[in-house]
Amino acid sequence: MSTKTLRLAAALFVVAATSSAGSALATSQTSELNVRLEIQSGCTANLLEGATLDFGQVAGTPTNDIQRSARVSVSCSGYKPATGPAAVAPTLGLGYGLHADGNQRNVQSGTNKVPYSLYKNGYYGDAWGLAGTGSGGPLTINNLTNDTPQEVTIYGVVKKSDITSKPVGVYTDTVQIVLTY
Repeated sequence: MSTKTLRLAAALFVVAATSSAGSALATSQTSELNVRLEIQSGCTANLLEGATLDFGQVAGTPTNDIQRSARVSVSCSGYKPATGPAAVAPTLGLGYGLHADGNQRNVQSGTNKVPYSLYKNGYYGDAWGLAGTGSGGPLTINNLTNDTPQEVTIYGVVKKSDITSKPVGVYTDTVQIVLTY
């Protein structure tokens, strides 16, 4: 046997022994991952895509009050309406906004405010608010069923007299929508 052959055989033995030792030293442990999903009954109120109550652009004093609307979709999953004489239907309330003065909603630009009102109907006669606060209360949503969204329209108005002499600017507000069921 030549010296050259022995060196090659010895080198192969070292490589094989190292590979075997590596796998013999490897250990593994197992553990468990707990996965959970709970589906509950419930309802949600969401503005329909792109829905904003936008009173638009005004130059000078308008000739009429500005009236606009936005729509909200109310939907439920696993909802069981209450029954019996004490049953109460779901309601949709609207907060008074970030810039309210008491129960008066306002859109605001800087320190300047313009009052506006929200209503439950298109003839602007039934103010929309929260239960037990100021004028108007929440809207009662009758016939709310599972998996069938119900659209609700929010009507808004800015009185033309409230815009007179207001500085130029973009006036905004954010109103909380409260669904009680």
